[in-house]
Amino acid sequence: MLAVVNKRRWRVVDARTPQAGRREGRIEAVARTPIMGFRDDVVVRIRPEPDGARIDARSSSRYGSFDFGTNAARLRSLINDIEDAIRAQKPERPPTPAPGKKGAPTKKDQPKK
Repeated sequence: MLAVVNKRRWRVVDARTPQAGRREGRIEAVARTPIMGFRDDVVVRIRPEPDGARIDARSSSRYGSFDFGTNAARLRSLINDIEDAIRAQKPERPPTPAPGKKGAPTKKDQPKK
């Protein structure tokens, strides 16, 4: 996750890794708008869950009351980059078929060690 944020060239203010059952992970960063260079605050929270993790993110402009959709676009792009990074990782373990299903590999179908 931190690699995705660093790739975006945001200034990371605070980062802590999640610890299962103990604390959530959090990344706080400052992004700049492309044209005027206004600073926007970005916070990403990572909470461990039994089947993976839950990611919550927000982006907020420091100046003005209207951002022309910049924060929403930033979050959409961030989530897309996170999904791409997850897809690029190798799966930790191959999915196992349910027992008794037709077409499930048997012990004799598996390669010898």
